[in-house]
Amino acid sequence: MTIVVSIEIPEIVTIALDFLPYILILAVLLIFYKTITKKRNYFNKMVEIKEAPININNLMRDSVKRNIIRALKKEKKYMTAISKEINENAPRLRYHLKQLERAHLLKLFKLAREAYFSLTKEGQWCLDAINFYYPTTNLQFISSRLKRGFGISKLKKLSTRKEKIAMEN
Repeated sequence: MTIVVSIEIPEIVTIALDFLPYILILAVLLIFYKTITKKRNYFNKMVEIKEAPININNLMRDSVKRNIIRALKKEKKYMTAISKEINENAPRLRYHLKQLERAHLLKLFKLAREAYFSLTKEGQWCLDAINFYYPTTNLQFISSRLKRGFGISKLKKLSTRKEKIAMEN
């Protein structure tokens, strides 16, 4: 004598079981996306930019200076706009801006009471170097290494002003 027990599974459970593989795939994709877009922290890590002169290499080790150059990526900006974008107080920002200006990475334009800052050619080169050596996300890191591996993007050596003057003479 065999007793057969029949349990009726609610319809919602069968629907959930049908969608389980899709839910798992979505969860894996979300974890992958989160990993790829995770911000990289270079706060205590110093990377040597091999193509840069020693003075610019030393400047690029400071995260505030790197953030200033990234803030000026697309357009010239007031000091207050830069300050708000990188969350830095004005006196400290002024100190870093002066150092970058002395290294000829930034140009200063005075209009009325405010000063505009923009990147020079050397500053644009530094921006490319920062994006390569200090990528902000894991995806940018992978992309920059693949470009370098395939020879798509090569960073040329930055010549100093003294070297340029010597070449002209």
